[in-house]
Amino acid sequence: MNQINKLSIRRLVLVLICLQLGFFTLLAKLYILQNTDTQGRTASRIDWRKRSNRVIKRGKILDRHGTVLGISQDRLSVAADPKTFNKKSNAYTVATELAPLLDTPKSELLDLLKKKKNDRYVEFVWLKKGIDFEKLDEIRVITKKHRGLKIEVDPKRVYPKKQLASQVIGYLNDLDIGEGVEFQYHTYLEKLEPSIQGNYTPTDHTTGVQSTGVSLGNTGCNVVLTLDEYIQRVTEKELAQGCKEWNSSKGTAIVLSVPTSEILAMASYPSYDLNDQTNADEEAKRNLGIWYMFEPGSIFKIVASSAVLNEGIMTQESTVFCENGRYRLPNRRAIKDVSAKGHLSLKEVLHKSSNIGMIKIVEKLGPDLFREYTENFGFGKKTGVDLPYEQNGNLYSLRRWDVNSLAAVPFGQGISVTPLQMVNALAVIANGGVLHQPYITKEIRDDHGKLVKMNYPTEIRRVMRPEIAKVMSDILVGVVENGSGRRARIEGVSVAGKTGTAQKAEKGKGYSAGKEVMSFMGFLPAENPKIAIIVTLDEPSGARFSGTIAAPIFQRIATQTIKYIEQTAFFDSIPMQKYVQKNRNSTQIQKGSTKRITNLNQTTVINRNSTSIPSSNEQIQSLTQKKDTTDNSLRKNGEGL
Repeated sequence: MNQINKLSIRRLVLVLICLQLGFFTLLAKLYILQNTDTQGRTASRIDWRKRSNRVIKRGKILDRHGTVLGISQDRLSVAADPKTFNKKSNAYTVATELAPLLDTPKSELLDLLKKKKNDRYVEFVWLKKGIDFEKLDEIRVITKKHRGLKIEVDPKRVYPKKQLASQVIGYLNDLDIGEGVEFQYHTYLEKLEPSIQGNYTPTDHTTGVQSTGVSLGNTGCNVVLTLDEYIQRVTEKELAQGCKEWNSSKGTAIVLSVPTSEILAMASYPSYDLNDQTNADEEAKRNLGIWYMFEPGSIFKIVASSAVLNEGIMTQESTVFCENGRYRLPNRRAIKDVSAKGHLSLKEVLHKSSNIGMIKIVEKLGPDLFREYTENFGFGKKTGVDLPYEQNGNLYSLRRWDVNSLAAVPFGQGISVTPLQMVNALAVIANGGVLHQPYITKEIRDDHGKLVKMNYPTEIRRVMRPEIAKVMSDILVGVVENGSGRRARIEGVSVAGKTGTAQKAEKGKGYSAGKEVMSFMGFLPAENPKIAIIVTLDEPSGARFSGTIAAPIFQRIATQTIKYIEQTAFFDSIPMQKYVQKNRNSTQIQKGSTKRITNLNQTTVINRNSTSIPSSNEQIQSLTQKKDTTDNSLRKNGEGL
């Protein structure tokens, strides 16, 4: 009997132990289910009332001197738990107290506080976002009295300069799609991995980038642009004034640093306020400097002229017969000049912008060399600037050469380029014959100020010999002093430049009379070039030639910019030729096509003396603009295309 009782007790104990083990196993399972995130990692459960803002505050966008162009500012938001309110709190009282502080009708707040889903009260709703910080203390008093309320702080993107450089800065929408620097450098502005070992993503079209390992806090990286606020403001103002004056629906202007190909200003018209981009016209959001493809017209004449000089086929004094203003090609197409001209030297062909003269020059050069030099100047492919959506341009007529190509391409029709390609090609002449890669981002730093990436001037290839670049520079000075570009003259400063007017082609109709793209591009001071500028207007009206329309806009931008850089010793802070990264496939071009030398595996980088970001400067005082007293009595044969 005792043995039976002992056996029963043992069984009972065993059953109790099994039940306890099962109970504890169940508790463990419940604990794991409640405290494991979506990736399967164990973590303590965070109640919505105690959750912290894990979003990293987006970094700043700055101009080259530290002026803030884009920044994330904290804003208040109030959230509620309807489930809690309808159990232990008085929703009507809370809605009454919060309505005046949140500037929201009481009935609307009450609906939110009683919000249901599947006949159950939800656990989270936003009552109001973007609340003024001045109301924080009053709202906090209410949240302390009632359970189920929470104040959160989240960042809002703000652009203090509003329209300034809007197409360059760009934006990012909720789907992480956008424009400009905000889109191009999203991964750096938003966050950065704890360690970077020198590699970069395909979307970071940076030039000469050097990276260092860094660690970040709660703020993304700051992107420092090459733009200068003052030069950008001047460029936008003068471009907008010119477009309005000549009834042009759109236009663009770019200011480039000649020694480095840094973009100092890039303006597009029309523009828009970045703080209200959702309501802006889509056309205004496009960066025309890299997006707009146009037939360049006579500004393209620098290519063939440079080529025949560099190949030794012609000198600047060599002459061609310009057929007294009318030239009929084998396909019976007649090419006309603005005025009748006989024999002209090469430099006179450029001064008077003779289309017939340029056809004769290209005939001497030949289509193969013409195509080779066009591509060496950087046309037909992207410049590689670190901005999204850059266009390639189109050289179809040049690459499929025939008599129709001869009747158009030599003077910049039948092909398309972008404004940035064109001004960067001009900079080849200005800096002694070398093509550089343009860039708009100077450096990227983390929120502790440590350098993450830096862009350097990058030499792509030598296009022409230095002495030929000097000859071309002198010829272009003559265009401004004695030819079609006289309205671009600046008193006391030598300017080299070229005018360009190109008819626009319409699908199925050919070239349309009265619909033209007018441009002027130039660099200065011609003897020691610092800046190159291009101005392009689409379908202006009121005058016939770009020398009348685009050249004065160039002149106003150039006058104010050159005065500014002289007064501020702007280029003293840029080490110019002290550091240049050469492209591995850099091609050195000498006289004669058979003497081209390809330097492979040649990479030279000399670092700057300093990599620190300058502290934010005070607002630059407005500089006095001196009006140009240009001679208005222009001779008819000087107003070429």
